[in-house]
Amino acid sequence: MSASPPEMNAPHQALLVFLRYPRPGQVKSRLAAQLGDHQACAVYAKLLRKTLGVAADFKRSHPGVHILACFTPADHQTQLAKSFPGPWTFLPQRGSHLGERMDLAFRWAFAAGYRQVVLIGSDSVDLEPEDLEDAFARLERGCAVLSPAADGGFCLIGLDRPCPSALTPEEWSTATVFARTRELLEKDGFRVRVNRIKQDIDRPEDMEHFFRQPLLQSRVSIIIPTRRGIEKLGPLLESLHSRLWPGDEIIVSLSGTRPPLANLTRLHPSIRLVWSAAGRGMQLNRGAREAMGDILWFLHDDSLPPDQFGYLLRKIAVDGQFSLGCFLLGYAPTDRAMDLIARWANLRTRLFGIPYGDQGLFCRSDVFRQLGGYRQRYLMEDVDLVRRASRIGKLLIIPEILRTSPQRYRSKGILRASLENHLTLLFYWMGTDEDRLFRFYYR
Repeated sequence: MSASPPEMNAPHQALLVFLRYPRPGQVKSRLAAQLGDHQACAVYAKLLRKTLGVAADFKRSHPGVHILACFTPADHQTQLAKSFPGPWTFLPQRGSHLGERMDLAFRWAFAAGYRQVVLIGSDSVDLEPEDLEDAFARLERGCAVLSPAADGGFCLIGLDRPCPSALTPEEWSTATVFARTRELLEKDGFRVRVNRIKQDIDRPEDMEHFFRQPLLQSRVSIIIPTRRGIEKLGPLLESLHSRLWPGDEIIVSLSGTRPPLANLTRLHPSIRLVWSAAGRGMQLNRGAREAMGDILWFLHDDSLPPDQFGYLLRKIAVDGQFSLGCFLLGYAPTDRAMDLIARWANLRTRLFGIPYGDQGLFCRSDVFRQLGGYRQRYLMEDVDLVRRASRIGKLLIIPEILRTSPQRYRSKGILRASLENHLTLLFYWMGTDEDRLFRFYYR
C-alpha cells in the first residue's frame, strides 16, 4: 500500500472504505445467482455510491478526517478515479482473504501516523454519517467499535491500535463473524462498544431492505438545454455519464438543426437527444416530458457538477418537506470579482430562498407536474419556478459548489451584467411581461 501520510499537526483520524470495482460477474455472487450478474452489479454500484456519499457527508462536517478508499482489484484505480471522484485517496487492498486485507489496511494506517481508524464496508443499505460520528466518538473514549450486520457479520470496525488476532481467521461469510471478532478483540485487551445494527445486502432475501430505501430506488434525469452543437458538450457529457448511477439518464434538449447522424452513434444509450423550439423554458419542458426519472435535474450546459451529485440529488427523495433543491454557486475560472458575485448569490439563496438556474435546480417529477412545469419561455423561467415551488414546500440547499462559466460576465463586463440581472429580476417582480423583459435583456 502507498499513499501520502497525514499532514503534520492534522487530526490523526482515518476512515477506510473497503470497496470492489463494480464489474458484472465480480461482485455480489450470492445475489447474482438469483438476479443475474448485471442486476447484482447494479445493486452493488448503488450501494457503493451511497456509501461514498455518506463518507463525503461526514468529511464535510469533519474536514480533519482523512478518507482512504481501499479498493480491489488493484489494476482498476484509473477507472475508479474517473467514475468515483471525491475527497479520498485510493489505496489498493493487499492480502489473500478479507481478514488479512483489513489487518494490513489497519497496520498501514497506524504506521502512517493515524491514531484512530474506522473501517467500513460498501454494501450497507442504511449506513449514515451519524454512525461514523458515533464510531469516532467511542474511539476518543478509548474503546474499540463494532457495528453488527443483521446477517451475523459486521459492517464497521474502529480501532486505536492494530489487532491482527481479531482479523486472522480466513472464514468471513458466516453468521458468527461478529461474535468471534468481538471475543478476539476483548481477549486482546480492547473495551468493545457495539454500535447500531446495520443491514448488508448480500443475499436475495436482503433485497426487501434495499427496496425500502427511497434514495436507492430513485432515478435521476439530467436535463440540459442548449443551443450549442452536441460535439461541444462532449467533456460535460463524458464527465456526467461516468458518474451516473444505474438507471439514470441524460437528456440534451436542443434547439436548431439536428446534428449529423455520425455524432449520434457515439452517444451512450443513457444519453438522449430531443428537439425543441428555442427558449430555455420550452427546452426544459421538452426534456422533462421525455424524462423517465423521478428526480429531474435542470443543468446549464456550461456547468461543472460536484463529484457526488448523484447522491446529493437523491436527498430530495428522502424528505417530502422539500419541493425544490439547488447547489451553491461558484465560477470556473474565477477571480476576486467573480467570487464576490458567487458569495452574494449564495447569501441571497440562504436568506431569501431565491436560487437561479445556474445553481442546478432539481425537484421530484411529481412536484414538477404539480407546478405545471416552466411557464416563462425565455427569461426568469428559473425564478418563476422557484417562486411557485416555495408555496408547496421548502428549498433544499446542498452545501456543495456547482461551478459555471463566467463568460457572460466577462463578455459584457461584470458591472453591466450584474446590473442587467438585477434589473431584469426587479422588472419581473413588478409584473413586466416576458416579451418586454426579453427586449430589455437582449437589447
